[in-house]
Amino acid sequence: MFKIKRAVIGNIDDISILAKNIYLKYNSNLDSKEGINNVLAFISPDSMKLRFYMEGSLILIAVNNNEKSIIGMLEITDFNHISLFFVDDKYFKLGIARSLFDEAKKIINSDKYTMKSSHYALEFYKNLGFVELYNDIQEENGVHFHYMIY
Repeated sequence: MFKIKRAVIGNIDDISILAKNIYLKYNSNLDSKEGINNVLAFISPDSMKLRFYMEGSLILIAVNNNEKSIIGMLEITDFNHISLFFVDDKYFKLGIARSLFDEAKKIINSDKYTMKSSHYALEFYKNLGFVELYNDIQEENGVHFHYMIY
């Protein structure tokens, strides 16, 4: 059905497109124009390549069986912060996100993981075992999110 593997630099453009499409479709509705622009800049190929090369971020991808399409991605920065986590909506509820997170935990064995979840994905992350640090949604630079920890 799918395979999890480490991303290589040649995957970044496709990863960025997936992240942009899912963010705009499901997660951007609460964000201001400034926030949307900030997120789009963060998930741009250039920004992702900078984190990948200069900051050593871990980027995992899920690919379909023929390995031609990236159907999910997870990026971890600072050894324990999930900065990006997206699955193509045609593949929701197939265990892809859980598999990405489980593989990341094998590679980066941390006692905690943090993230800023979109409101849309809040219940999903709770089901993965994350808990909210605050009872309400936070906002920073026009982006709305829930601080969470695992």
